[in-house]
Formats: sequence, C-alpha cells, structure tokens
Amino acid sequence: MDWFKGYVAEFRTGVPEDDEHIDLKLEHSLNVLREARAITPTLGLPAHLEEACLLGALYHDTGRFPQYRTYKTFRDPDSDNHAFLGVRALRGLGHIRALDPEMRALVLGAVVLHNRRAIPRGAGPELAAVTRLVRDCDKLDIVRIMLEYLQPGGKRSEVVVLNVRNEPERYTQAIVDQIRSGSIGDYGLMRYENDFTLLLLSWVFDLASRAARKAFLERGHVESLFAILPGDPQLTLLKDGIYSHLSR
Repeated sequence: MDWFKGYVAEFRTGVPEDDEHIDLKLEHSLNVLREARAITPTLGLPAHLEEACLLGALYHDTGRFPQYRTYKTFRDPDSDNHAFLGVRALRGLGHIRALDPEMRALVLGAVVLHNRRAIPRGAGPELAAVTRLVRDCDKLDIVRIMLEYLQPGGKRSEVVVLNVRNEPERYTQAIVDQIRSGSIGDYGLMRYENDFTLLLLSWVFDLASRAARKAFLERGHVESLFAILPGDPQLTLLKDGIYSHLSR
C-alpha cells in the first residue's frame, strides 16, 4: 500500500483544487480496499482469489490520477477510459510486474472491467468473481462520496459530479425506465444531477454479493438518495422495487 500512496503523491501539484481531487481518489481507493476486506471473507473464495480481490480493489482507479492530470476531469467521454489508463499505468509499475502471471491477469482484468456496464460473458469464472467483488465495493464507496456532493448544501465540485447540470426538477425519462425494468442506468444518458442520483439507485440491480446489498440497505442509502430527488410520484414509485430487490 505504501508504494501505491507514493505513486499517487507524484500527481499532487500544490494547487489546492487539483490536490483535493487527487486526494479524493486516493481516499476512495483505500475505502474500496476496506470494503473488500470486509466482504471478501463472506464469499468463500480460495486464497489466491481473495488476494486478487484486494489488489483489484486498491488498484481499480489507478487510471484516475493520470486522467485528471492530463484532462482535469473524471468524465471518461470527455477524456479517456480510466480503466484502460489504469491498466496502462499498472503495467509499467514494478509491483505489478512482480506478481505471478495468473495473479497479474486477474488484477489487470478486474481493473479493465470494473467500469463496464456489465461484465462480459466471455470473462472466465475467476476473473468474473474478482471483478464482481471490486464492482460491489466500488459502488458502495461511490454512493458515500456522491451523497456528500449531490445533497443540498453539500460539497460542490463539477469534476466530482461529472459536469451534469444542476436543474432540481429535471431528470431523464430513459433512466427511470431502466430502473423500472430492473436494469442498471446508463452513464451516457446522464444530463442532470437527478440523473446521477437515479443512476446510483439503479446500482442495486448490479450488486452481486449479499453482503454488499445488506450494506447498501443498512447504511440507509436508498432513503438518502430518494431524499435528494424531487417529490415526483413517478420517482417515488421506484422505491418499492428497489427495496424489494435489496431484501431478496
């Protein structure tokens, strides 16, 4: 972990706004590792897969640091796919090259797949298991962060909210329709802050582990996210389906 913190330190510039965004992603990476340490033992995985889960959790957002340095954004469509940037960066680092080939393939595979809308069917069972864990832990911590930035009176950063528009009563119908169908929302459809909140709620349909679903429920994320949304009956009706899915 120390080498990873040293790697991140190279991206600090002394400019407070920039360093805050770098530190946010470092904190996020460490929190995702913390989530992984809590959830991985509940999955009954062999030791080598547990190790791959922890490494994948820590390294999943490695590409965010060169992405921000080059483009000053965390929005992939306006810059580059941060998962690809992460794999490119990790391949050049001695710590990754020192892993045995099987472990290295699992870790890099989880990094490159962690931000896909869905895990490709061609992913092998071991890679799929590691990637599912990383995705679950990533989602849990992103919700924590976004609640701080999306709620009224909270922190403000256009970079963190991916430059979506703050129009309190507006949302994109297509994302609502995706949630109604039990599908994860599409980043490409986001236009407004309410869309981002809806997208976060849709993630319950992609949480693979019972432990992650339990954490999402017990931390009150559903109520907190709905509290941000306008009191539109169409949105309120989504709540029962989300709670039903989490309670299975």
